[in-house]
Amino acid sequence: MNTRVLPLGSSYTGSNGSPHAPVAAHSPAAGRIPVAAHAPFALHSSAPVRTPAPIQAPVTYGNRAPVVIYQQVAPTNTSAIVALVLTLISFVTSVFFLGFIGIIFGHAARSQIKARGERGNGMAVAALWLGYLSVIFWVVFWLIYFGVIALVIGTAIAVGGGTVS
Repeated sequence: MNTRVLPLGSSYTGSNGSPHAPVAAHSPAAGRIPVAAHAPFALHSSAPVRTPAPIQAPVTYGNRAPVVIYQQVAPTNTSAIVALVLTLISFVTSVFFLGFIGIIFGHAARSQIKARGERGNGMAVAALWLGYLSVIFWVVFWLIYFGVIALVIGTAIAVGGGTVS
């Protein structure tokens, strides 16, 4: 611990604003107090009056922050970010071919993450799940949509006598 003992009679205001009391240094008169200081009416005494020795505590300059060791964080894979963005766009809009591209980017990102030790595996997995779900949803949606239209047209043709006019 880096500490420093201040000389007698001085004080220091620490970085946190609390004043530190001065600490007694080792000196020959540190443990004795003259008789005249305790008994002003005594003429003299042969035995000095002893007081308890002051506590030798080091004075620190404010509160020390804990030592923090920083480690460099691995970068996030860009393909995983692109895959997640594309599959989100595909899921929200009806542009389902972006889901295919997002799935391709997701698989590429997973292989790059394993090879390079990058971050972003969770984003790549989420992109894959979202991509597959969006592609399946929109393909089924459009098949049902066009199927219903074909069914309505076929029903109209059957009811109308077999001709379209």
